[in-house]
Amino acid sequence: MSGKVTGIATIRVDGTEIPTEKGATLNPGGVNRATRMAGKRVFFNEDPVAATLQCTVLHTEEIDLIDLNTITNATVLVECDNGQDYLLTGAFVTETAELNTGEGQVRLNMAARRCERI
Repeated sequence: MSGKVTGIATIRVDGTEIPTEKGATLNPGGVNRATRMAGKRVFFNEDPVAATLQCTVLHTEEIDLIDLNTITNATVLVECDNGQDYLLTGAFVTETAELNTGEGQVRLNMAARRCERI
């Protein structure tokens, strides 16, 4: 059986597509589990993990660095070219976006209250 592997993702913030380079990283969140041992018995405990998105935005004339830094309570759509789409709700920027003038790139890190496949 063969199938298409994601190669390109289109990212939209509140309906507006932002120009991103290949290589965005989406973590849908959930829980991390830590192993706990009691003698030879194995247990685990859980720590919640927020949904996160990391991407590199191309700094075009339409992209305002200051506007990127003010993103809060946004709806973010990640459309993968294999047909799978993910919706992040309540998304916000977690670190100030920094402009690399040599490359014309802005690193954008976001987290969200929720991520779901749509």
